[in-house]
Amino acid sequence: MRILLAFALNLGVNFIVGLLVAGFLGPQEFGRFALAIGFGAALQILAFDWIRLSATRSYADDPGAGRATLDRGFLGVAAVLATMAAGALLLPGGWSFSGELLAAAIAFAVANGYFDYQAALLRARFADRDYGRLVLTKNVLALALTAGVAWASGSALATLAGACLGLVGATLALRKQTREPPDAAATGPGTAIAQHLAYGLPLCLSSLLYLAIPLADRWFASRWFGFAESGQLALAQDVGLRLVLSIGTAMDVLLFQFAVRAEKLQGAPGAHAQISRNMGAIFATTLPAVAGVWLVLPSFEALIVPADFRGPFAHYFTLLLPGLFVFGLTSFALAPAFQIARRTWPVSAAAAAAMAINLALALGLPRGLDASALALAQTAAYLAGFCTLLALCALARPRAPRLRDIAGATAATAAMCLATLPLRAWDPGLSTLLTQAAAGMLIYGGLALAWNVGDLRSMAGRALAARRSNRPGRQTRREGTS
Repeated sequence: MRILLAFALNLGVNFIVGLLVAGFLGPQEFGRFALAIGFGAALQILAFDWIRLSATRSYADDPGAGRATLDRGFLGVAAVLATMAAGALLLPGGWSFSGELLAAAIAFAVANGYFDYQAALLRARFADRDYGRLVLTKNVLALALTAGVAWASGSALATLAGACLGLVGATLALRKQTREPPDAAATGPGTAIAQHLAYGLPLCLSSLLYLAIPLADRWFASRWFGFAESGQLALAQDVGLRLVLSIGTAMDVLLFQFAVRAEKLQGAPGAHAQISRNMGAIFATTLPAVAGVWLVLPSFEALIVPADFRGPFAHYFTLLLPGLFVFGLTSFALAPAFQIARRTWPVSAAAAAAMAINLALALGLPRGLDASALALAQTAAYLAGFCTLLALCALARPRAPRLRDIAGATAATAAMCLATLPLRAWDPGLSTLLTQAAAGMLIYGGLALAWNVGDLRSMAGRALAARRSNRPGRQTRREGTS
């Protein structure tokens, strides 16, 4: 549970830091900063995400040898990127995206890649306390060195440098905790880097392709309808993707490690059983969240969305929601089955199918007067990716999720919608939003716990029992009675 709390804190602080940086830098410098950090994030996925993914999947097999292999892989890639950064510094000036900013973006990819790698190792060890400390330290330094530098300098380059220093500082501050434990001596040759690449690169390619789908649609919108309409579509895309990725990633941070541990203790049957339970839990959290956001959409738009975006935001967001729901299932319910089986190429094949459908529909559908066809193309693309991966599930041989989890989550969500739908007609505002949210959580939460949908009640009970057993007073009493 500490991992989930740390992840939720990280999401909240990242959102706050992003708003602060935008306010301190202003539109022009923030545009340069956003472009640079976006390039750095994409480069990190391509260069280092296979290492993070391999750490979460294979570290437990042989910690000593596995860590040494991944360390060598990271250092080799980092050396290549350092050479690229040095070359970027030699680029001539005179253009808005300077060589210095490009070099800083590459440095950000290395720093963030190393931080994520260390965090993945702590998660693989189930070192919840150390993981929480690492994330907390990173968030404190982000507020101080990213938002603080933006406020003091007003410079995109200086702000990106501050972000890099914060990531490096957080990792160095907890270097003792991220070192290999003394009992993690190598017991075998470990997994070769080529095997890690074969496992991780298809997942990285999948992430890049799914990232490219909304970006392509924004580009089409800007060409056909102007940048204003592209911005309307982009805001709905960003908010929707953040919603689904936040929920799915928060669950996956914990659930996937359960599957890895089950494989180590019980073999493939135990891992497949855990993946089945994970699928039910992901479905049971994603479906009510997506339905709940649609129910509160009028009040959410009135309270949160800037005035210039209201109207088109709700329209595009509604068109995107079904696709975002199946995208969450693809990424966090189906893909982990292939990760456990160490057969990840179908994940990138599904992403390629999604990208192809998006391009075909974006270019083939009637354009109309706005970007509605592009929003529908994105939804259809995500559905195509889901269906493709579902069709390839025989390669991973997962167990299907329990029918009672799917049926229970669907019935509880339907009850929530039927009970709260009349509230959608109320005047949008804070009181309406709070009433809807409270009613929805009480109805769905009560039914989900009563029916133990997705094992949510069982997981909550185990977490509470573990927390009670770890209290110092309880441990002292046990030692005294023994």
